[in-house]
Amino acid sequence: MEKQYHTLSITVYNRDKAYRKVGELLHDFADEIMLRVGYPIESENVAIIFLILKMSGDEVGALSGRLGQLDSVNVKVSTLKI
Repeated sequence: MEKQYHTLSITVYNRDKAYRKVGELLHDFADEIMLRVGYPIESENVAIIFLILKMSGDEVGALSGRLGQLDSVNVKVSTLKI
């Protein structure tokens, strides 16, 4: 399957509970992550992570699905039309 560029935004609403699990999942897909930007909001116990990925639709579906199953994590994916 052809690899495309995607953006993925992750909002972690409880850093203490889910941040480590999110990091472990992202590590599993590190070769396909072109850019990773994170912004922790410590006073609110929230983190926002923005990714640019180059992967197939199946791979981005697998990653976003696994992230979305984590408690207190919200994921949004967009495929770039390049």
